[in-house]
Amino acid sequence: MIRRTIEEELALNGHGLFHTVGNSMEPLLHNRKSIVAIEAKRAPLKKDDVALYRRPNGEYVLHRVMKVLNGAYLIRGDNCSWQEKVPEEWVIGVMTGYFEKGKDEYVSCESGRYRRYLNTLEMRRGIRRLRMLLKRIKRKLFPQRPRKRPGELPDGER
Repeated sequence: MIRRTIEEELALNGHGLFHTVGNSMEPLLHNRKSIVAIEAKRAPLKKDDVALYRRPNGEYVLHRVMKVLNGAYLIRGDNCSWQEKVPEEWVIGVMTGYFEKGKDEYVSCESGRYRRYLNTLEMRRGIRRLRMLLKRIKRKLFPQRPRKRPGELPDGER
């Protein structure tokens, strides 16, 4: 079996299928369970494109373009709250589709199913932010006391 880097595969064939690693793109893509179709970058990306880029430390990242800047992109994962400024030269490919977790069915990024997912994305992010805010409020209003270890006596009893 010939082993190639993602860049080598894209340079040789112009496209490739790759397994995802990590949960930053959930609920669309799942850790080690989703396969994405990536095409070599041929033109500047647009808002909502899913870019494959390589950080200077060698780490590959697959995240969504939130905003197009001059010579760079603001990018973040669907399951992330922070954004990253990514220079144009780091981007090596763009997702053109994916295979859903546990299914052999290919979903194109041009399909109605994918477009419906995009339409719900901001709502999902808003719900996640609201949940995080409610958890913080709950922790402030009802602080947790340290739990006793099994066999440990309550305070004041020795």
